[in-house]
Amino acid sequence: MPKLRTNILTNYAGQAWIALMNIAFIPVYVRILGAEAFGLVGMMLSLQAIALLLDFGMGGVLNREIARRSHLAEASATIGVLVRTFEWIIWPLAIAIAVLISAVAPALANHWLHAEHLSSSTVDGAIRLIGVAVAMLWPTSFYSNGLSGLERQPTLNAIAATFATLRSAGVIGILYYVSPTIEAFLWWNVFVNGLNSLVVAVALWRHVPRGDRPEFQRTELSAAGRFAGGLVAITALAVALSQLDRIVLSNRLPLAELGYYTVAVSIVAGIGRMIQPMFNAIYPRFSRLVAVDDQSGLRTLYHLGNQCLAPLVAATSCMLAVFAGDVVFLWTGDSGLAIRVAPPLMILVAGTALNGLLNLPYALQLANGWTRLTVMTNFVCLMLGVPFCIWAVDHYGLVGAALLTFAVNFVNFFVNIPIMHSRLLKGELSAFYLHDVLPAFVTAGLVAALARLALSPLSRGLASIIELAVAGAACLLASAASMPLLRGWGLGRLTSWRNAA
Repeated sequence: MPKLRTNILTNYAGQAWIALMNIAFIPVYVRILGAEAFGLVGMMLSLQAIALLLDFGMGGVLNREIARRSHLAEASATIGVLVRTFEWIIWPLAIAIAVLISAVAPALANHWLHAEHLSSSTVDGAIRLIGVAVAMLWPTSFYSNGLSGLERQPTLNAIAATFATLRSAGVIGILYYVSPTIEAFLWWNVFVNGLNSLVVAVALWRHVPRGDRPEFQRTELSAAGRFAGGLVAITALAVALSQLDRIVLSNRLPLAELGYYTVAVSIVAGIGRMIQPMFNAIYPRFSRLVAVDDQSGLRTLYHLGNQCLAPLVAATSCMLAVFAGDVVFLWTGDSGLAIRVAPPLMILVAGTALNGLLNLPYALQLANGWTRLTVMTNFVCLMLGVPFCIWAVDHYGLVGAALLTFAVNFVNFFVNIPIMHSRLLKGELSAFYLHDVLPAFVTAGLVAALARLALSPLSRGLASIIELAVAGAACLLASAASMPLLRGWGLGRLTSWRNAA
């Protein structure tokens, strides 16, 4: 069995590189394409998220079932059958996504989006290309779930990092030397996305254990039905909630405003990249522990995982919230953009941090096959969130849109988790809040505030970047030292080194 530590470390290395690729070139895209065309890139990201609804929970089922079956000889022989069964559905659905987005392109171009400089025909054509690009990338999520269930994180991250580089850095050459247009940008995404799906599919099949002949079996679909249905509902509601701010913005404000908001969302996505590696490594292990009813192991891994994740989320979010305008200016060199993006960015950071802390409790729920709680809380949030978001955007613009993310995750953090602990890992709620989360955020908040007071206004240059990096490292170390389990582990290592010396 692959070491959990190895999987976590490779996940973080891969996700750190992907995050760098995803944000490093955005100022170049905005400069070459313009804010309005970059708003279409934001729409592509939203449509990619919305397309997850057509997964019908198959990716999540594949992850959980492979994790459960792979350590049992007889069950592992059926993994190939499971993958092939879902493949007969995944690829036709990818084609359907492209057709569906193409069909709604005229309505989006002429009646939904408010382009001021791009013609409706340009926007229409771009949306059709977006449909193909989204369809080409969509199967990647399914195959990645399979590799994650097999705990093949090193392979998965190598592939993901390679294609993130091709997608983000490779398009710069296209824009400079072929055509500085949104069409060229999207055609490159179509090519890279299609190749990405092909490579990750081949990688999964190379690691599928030998066993029964891979073929379509209807029984695999019926067996997965209930859990898949819960995942579909969770995914639908989560996507609706996560994209609601951008959907409302795209209809009620100029397209350029969506471009500015996309800049803030792209920065915040870096926090998500810090969360996903821990989830990807621990969720399959949770599933195995649940399968063998190892409650002690679950409890230990749950708290250790949260205490490893909380300092990362706390240090990053506190530093980014306190230095929001400085970070945008250091990144883009555009003081006007920094002033515009900083207010919604601060609120998005707070909401995303809360969302990050929900991930391991959510993984525990999925490992136990319990989806109803998240479905219900997300449903209530969506019903209340729609009118709230429309009102907030109309009155407060980009800041109002960002308030939705914070409100939804605040409610989930203080409602979903207490209800979960009334059923799973009973008696561990206070330990989660007081030991796994609170010390990290109190410490990180204090260090970030002191750094803000100590550092002079940052100018764009290497010295300011170094100052901010040093402050961030100090914030992370202090936050990690506040975690009881990490502190005990560190003291133990120091003692062993001294004894060895």
